[in-house]
Amino acid sequence: MLSIFRQYTYDDSFEQVFVSGKILKQYQIALTFATDYDEKDAPTNGVFRPTWDQTKVSLDSIMHFKQQHKDVEVKVFISIGNRGPIYPFKPLDTKTWASNATASLTPIIQSLQVDGIDVLYEHIDASPGDFIKCVGQLIRNLKEQRLVTLASISPSSALDHEFYSTLYNDVSLYVDWVDYQFQNEVGPVYDPTTLVQRYNHLAKDVYPRKKLFAGYSAENEDWATLSPIVFFLAGIDILKKKRAPGISIHYHNYYSQPPST
Repeated sequence: MLSIFRQYTYDDSFEQVFVSGKILKQYQIALTFATDYDEKDAPTNGVFRPTWDQTKVSLDSIMHFKQQHKDVEVKVFISIGNRGPIYPFKPLDTKTWASNATASLTPIIQSLQVDGIDVLYEHIDASPGDFIKCVGQLIRNLKEQRLVTLASISPSSALDHEFYSTLYNDVSLYVDWVDYQFQNEVGPVYDPTTLVQRYNHLAKDVYPRKKLFAGYSAENEDWATLSPIVFFLAGIDILKKKRAPGISIHYHNYYSQPPST
């Protein structure tokens, strides 16, 4: 049985996914994204706003989905950051970023009865120390104030060593899941064995296997790095033989037409 499946989405397309307690223990909806940039693309130093489609994602739509799938544990995450180079992590004042982030995310979390926070920055315009200080404190704040019960980080290859793995070591007791984004490997992955070996290395030397998801993007632009068939074949091995707790997927075209905000 696949324990956990996470879907990254900016709308209510989670309603179109087949969910069954026969194959899943938990289904995670990760809303993309909350960003600390304003409508003119200027950084706001931790003052976050949602960029998902708020006309389709509401407390009613989430509760309706949960009612329809009572045999599966449904958890909702807010993913902060962004895919691609726009909206990098860029604090203007590291002394106030975490407090601003906590204050601005609180009403968003409460309005949707969110369970968790996910950190997914693919580009960082700050030092490792500033990233760890700001994001680590945000995770602590949200957990200690019981605003969320779950937290995850979603590393990419180029940022893993200096930023994400160091962040994990700093706040490991607060981080429930590590959703490693395999579509962002530095070089193309052409065969499943290479991907399995990479997962084994991460699970052995970097993150606890019991927390480590295998993450994937089904968007066309990511296929040059990791094709669907390679991930599918490797994913079977990772789930069945390597005892991964789950997988995540960014579905094709989710970001091709971002909603207006």
